[in-house]
Amino acid sequence: MRKLFSVFTALFLLSCESTDNALPKSVGSTNEKNATSNSNHTENQDRIEKKYGAQWDFCDCVRKNDSLDKVLKKSTLSDKETEKLLLRADEVEKKCKLFLTDLQSKKPNDRAAHQAKVKACLNGQ
Repeated sequence: MRKLFSVFTALFLLSCESTDNALPKSVGSTNEKNATSNSNHTENQDRIEKKYGAQWDFCDCVRKNDSLDKVLKKSTLSDKETEKLLLRADEVEKKCKLFLTDLQSKKPNDRAAHQAKVKACLNGQ
């Protein structure tokens, strides 16, 4: 169970990114692309918030998942504590759905920028 959570957290931290960069681009001018991207982002956000409630921002999601991962890696947790932690992880996942939906559109060349963004969040910037 701990391994599963660690894998989930690692994938989340390595794969999620702001939805503005992950939405498909339309053909046309930069203004048209931005308008389409913003429209898709808003539609996606509205759909997710109707189902899961208000979403946290990217850095909140990164910090909370990092914190959960650090606690979960402790070998001194009892089964009850681990279960409680996994319930909290489910809660965090629901509040970070907006970023999790971007996993499918993630491109390999975006990884360096994404990792820099994650580091900035973890360093409090």
